[in-house]
Amino acid sequence: MTPHTPRRAAWSRNAGPAWCAPVGVLLVAASGGLAYVTSVSWWLLFTAFIGLLLVLFGSTRVTVDAGGVTVSSGRLPIRRFRSDQIVAARSGYARLADLGGFGYRVMPGRHSVSLRPGDALWLVLSSGREFVVTVDDAGTAARLITDLSEGH
Repeated sequence: MTPHTPRRAAWSRNAGPAWCAPVGVLLVAASGGLAYVTSVSWWLLFTAFIGLLLVLFGSTRVTVDAGGVTVSSGRLPIRRFRSDQIVAARSGYARLADLGGFGYRVMPGRHSVSLRPGDALWLVLSSGREFVVTVDDAGTAARLITDLSEGH
């Protein structure tokens, strides 16, 4: 690599239970089938809605590249942090009590996205806040963020 060649690296992982999408599809299909055979009732609409939520929001994708960190659910971006907004990155265990529960949580000084307790990517932002997302192999993501910010 020559001194003027830009460094390119990326890391991406899905996080969340593997059962969400199949169960969500099953709920939507079963609700649709029952609504077709019988009459549409509110509980079928509710069941289909829950299934749709599982399909759309049952997993999270975390992507790290030279531009920063992107957290998305399905194809919907939840948060995007440019690399200049990230002061530090580390990995560590996150309990649900640390994160305020499942889902997207806003607490004083910290926002989080969590579908489970466990390995998490912890970002310290230039605003002074923290952002935490639970994802496997968070250590690799944290090292890549640090390496890219140091220009290695």
